[in-house]
Amino acid sequence: MKLSKVSNLFLGALFFLAVQPAFATRPDPVLTPGSLCTASDPNFSGYRYKEQIPYCNRNVSHDEKLKIAQAYGNIPESEWPNYEFDHLIPLCAGGSDDISNIWPQPLTEAHIKDKLEDEIFNGLQAGTMTQQEAVQKIQDWVAQQAKIQQ
Repeated sequence: MKLSKVSNLFLGALFFLAVQPAFATRPDPVLTPGSLCTASDPNFSGYRYKEQIPYCNRNVSHDEKLKIAQAYGNIPESEWPNYEFDHLIPLCAGGSDDISNIWPQPLTEAHIKDKLEDEIFNGLQAGTMTQQEAVQKIQDWVAQQAKIQQ
């Protein structure tokens, strides 16, 4: 039996909805404005790159994940495997490990953002990108995602 284009589109949409997390989100600028690591951050571990950007270790506790999940619509713990508790400003770009820089990012989207984070890391490490440029790339990515999700 041959399916029409409309049927194929309908089935594709159903599949897309079926594999998407029920609580799909994007970073809320009020809940997750993003923040940079500083030497006074409890997870500060030193400076990196030619630019000497403060670096924080990742240390997201279960209680912090719970607070973030609650703030983003009470995402039940059973749904957490569908998310990465992501640092809006990546740690590799000098992002803080503070809750103000973490949001529940759907895994499918996280894998896409990981490519941008690799580009940022490589640029910072090579000295061909500044922290300001890295943060701007993240802000541009967030703006682009907001347009896509509208």
